Amino acid sequence: MAQGSKGRIVIWTIVGILVVVAVVVLVTKPKGSSAPPINGQRYATQMESRFQKLESRVSAAQAQFQNAPAEQWQKISGDIARGRQVMAEMPALTEQKDLRVKRDSVSQAFSDALKVLTGITGKKYKGDTSGGQ
Repeated sequence: MAQGSKGRIVIWTIVGILVVVAVVVLVTKPKGSSAPPINGQRYATQMESRFQKLESRVSAAQAQFQNAPAEQWQKISGDIARGRQVMAEMPALTEQKDLRVKRDSVSQAFSDALKVLTGITGKKYKGDTSGGQ
């Protein structure tokens, strides 16, 4: 063997070991959340505006669809109240995990109320179907 080939073997062995270490580090690295942090106060303000719009639509629909069962109107009112109750807790929270859970709960309450209203009226309400952030 020539003198130069031993040096190449050592260098390529070191490079190979570094590549293996880098791959192991990348594979085992914990995944970070790509979502931006939730501002509880801002989200609560946005959702309060959406709930107010939804309530005005519900009032208009109640006048127009008076033959709809009272249970459906009560379900909508209950979902709105549930969403607002959870929203009231959001500004005091600081942990992102807790904020995500509350955000999902508020979004679900909004979505449930909107689904019942859509079932009554047959109209889709554009732009307000997500709990949004």
